[in-house]
Amino acid sequence: MTSTDQRPAHSDARTAAPAPDSPGTVEPLVAPVARRAVEIIRDMRPENSLARLITPEVGQQLARRAALTRRLRATTGYAPSRQLMVTGVRLCVVNEHTVEASCVLREPDRARFLAMRWELRHTGWRVTVLEIG
Repeated sequence: MTSTDQRPAHSDARTAAPAPDSPGTVEPLVAPVARRAVEIIRDMRPENSLARLITPEVGQQLARRAALTRRLRATTGYAPSRQLMVTGVRLCVVNEHTVEASCVLREPDRARFLAMRWELRHTGWRVTVLEIG
C-alpha cells in the first residue's frame, strides 16, 4: 500500500463496494432522485435534470406535472416551500434486474409518499415507474 492509496491493505467481502449492476447500487440513488423529481414537479429544477436516470415516459410525466405547477403559480401565486427532507427509504429487490423503492418526502406543511421502480437496462439503472402521492 502506498501513501496515496486510501484503501485498506486487505479487503473484506462484507465491506467491498457492490458491483455496478447489483441491486445494492440503487439504494444511494433513491433519495437524490426522489428530491429532484419533486423539485422538477415544483418547477424549481429543469425538467431534463434527471434525464439519464429516468425513462422518457417518466420524464414526460414529470414535465406535465411541472406545467400544472406553473399554471397554478400563474393564477394563484402559489409558491411551495423549499424545505424538503427525504426519510424512510425502503428497497425491495424483485430480481437481479428490478428493484422497487419507496420513501417519504416531508415538507413543513405536508408529507408525500414516493414509489419508484428501477430496472437494469443496457445503460445502467433507470427509473421506469414513478408515483408521487
